[in-house]
Amino acid sequence: MRTITIAAASYVALTLTACEVTRAPAPAPAPADGVEASPTPAPPTTLPAETSSARGDDEVRGSVRTIGGQRVLHVHGTAREMGYAHGYLLRADILRVVEGYVLADIPRATFDAFAGVYAGVADISPRLREEAAGVIAGMEAAGGARVGGLERALTVDDLLLMNAMTDLVSIGCSSLSAWGPSTRDDPALAGRLAIVRNLDWSSNPALLESQVIIAYAPSDPDAQAVVSVAFAGYLGCLSCMNAAGVGALFNMGYGEGHASLAEAAAGFSPANLLLRDALQARDLDGDGRSTAEDVAGALARARHAGSYIVHLVEPVKVAEEAGRAPARVLEVEAEGVATRGPEADARLGASALAATNHLRAREAPQACSRYSRIERRVTRAGGRLDAEGLWALGESVRIERDVVHTLMLAPGERQLSVRMRVPGRAMEGAPARVDYRWEQLFEAPRGSS
Repeated sequence: MRTITIAAASYVALTLTACEVTRAPAPAPAPADGVEASPTPAPPTTLPAETSSARGDDEVRGSVRTIGGQRVLHVHGTAREMGYAHGYLLRADILRVVEGYVLADIPRATFDAFAGVYAGVADISPRLREEAAGVIAGMEAAGGARVGGLERALTVDDLLLMNAMTDLVSIGCSSLSAWGPSTRDDPALAGRLAIVRNLDWSSNPALLESQVIIAYAPSDPDAQAVVSVAFAGYLGCLSCMNAAGVGALFNMGYGEGHASLAEAAAGFSPANLLLRDALQARDLDGDGRSTAEDVAGALARARHAGSYIVHLVEPVKVAEEAGRAPARVLEVEAEGVATRGPEADARLGASALAATNHLRAREAPQACSRYSRIERRVTRAGGRLDAEGLWALGESVRIERDVVHTLMLAPGERQLSVRMRVPGRAMEGAPARVDYRWEQLFEAPRGSS
């Protein structure tokens, strides 16, 4: 079993061994300013959906559908209502993640002791705490939230701790974005940005079985819709895109700039919950629109305990209007946030940007075979990448033993492609990727009224 060192996140010195459809479904969120219309038809691999509904309950504001073998959870309403639908519809999967993954790595006594401490020192927005409370309430209504391995019911603090797993464990991940001259020759992209990413985390069957695409449609006028590729019970953002086309891809960082135990005990922002809150906000900096600057500003203002990397992207049109590149890499540690742009990657050129796990702005770059492989492939291609070549390059640098899924975002067109690994198989044996249009993820299932 892998050893998980929570001390590496530097806020505790401890080492651990390691569907119901609503009566009036919410409409798909309208495109935001700056989102580019796609000149191409819907991808041919977009498949029809099979709908799975829960028993009748007017409080469940959501549905689960299966599209091309992948589950899509659509929830809408207030924070609590979205959480309630999540917990109600995915109760069995959430319990599977806790039993089969979380408690397989963290002993029960430690989990019990740490959950309350974590919830007390973590800076978590009230609306995400409300959403977490809604998840537990929904689970209780659907049959109960008792976890056998805990010998008690799951609590809000437990759920929030589960959402901090990336603050606690070492994972991999890689990403590559390209735009402008790099994608100009591809008729499907025509200079627009696309980003491919691998979530390299674990081959744990409970985690793989519980993968889900979550489409959040909040009713709060200060919030906007967000799509997240994650797991049942996971409220944070590992790979997310909002209605304005701002996308954030999370990678673990291997830097040493962690907070001290005393500093972290005074409060810190869990990485993925912070990202979800920033992406869902409609306008954090008061400039009247949602851009990558809102997310970057939220990260700059927050207190951090771990070391992580965010590959942040936005539509090319929005970035050009502001006179900046549409992609940046943020290296986040307790000491602050460093920004790396495409100009720092000479071998990739000025219209491509890559990230793995080593920091390259806060400290001198370390050798990384995956990063070097990306550089070589882009160089051999003369800096020109089409959508299919970008996807193939992304898959070529996944960590085979730990890859969970590979995905690609096209922020300007708000399109998403996902290939999910299944338990007991290498990624080569996984089902083909599925391509999604934004509106499809928010559609009401057939048969709803």
